[in-house]
Amino acid sequence: MSFSASAQNFWLEDGHILVATVADEEGNWNDSRLELNDFIGNEDGWFVWDAVNYADSARDIRLEGTLLTADLPKRDGGYRERQGIQLDDRIANINGRLVFN
Repeated sequence: MSFSASAQNFWLEDGHILVATVADEEGNWNDSRLELNDFIGNEDGWFVWDAVNYADSARDIRLEGTLLTADLPKRDGGYRERQGIQLDDRIANINGRLVFN
């Protein structure tokens, strides 16, 4: 299940840490953090899953709902149109803990 379906609130800390208050199986609310730099990278100006350290090159990083957005540089030094990646596609809440799957 997508993490946002069982989150009271969520935000981005330091441009690369997803923070959320998520429910566990008993209905208790827990604060959880997930380092997005461990799972998302920048490939020639595109966000990509199963890569690392997008925040090292990104600028103007924002969380717009569950969409992570940023300006990402290309290999040639230019920038693409603003890019986004849907966190609900690969981030889940497993018993009150944010996990990448």
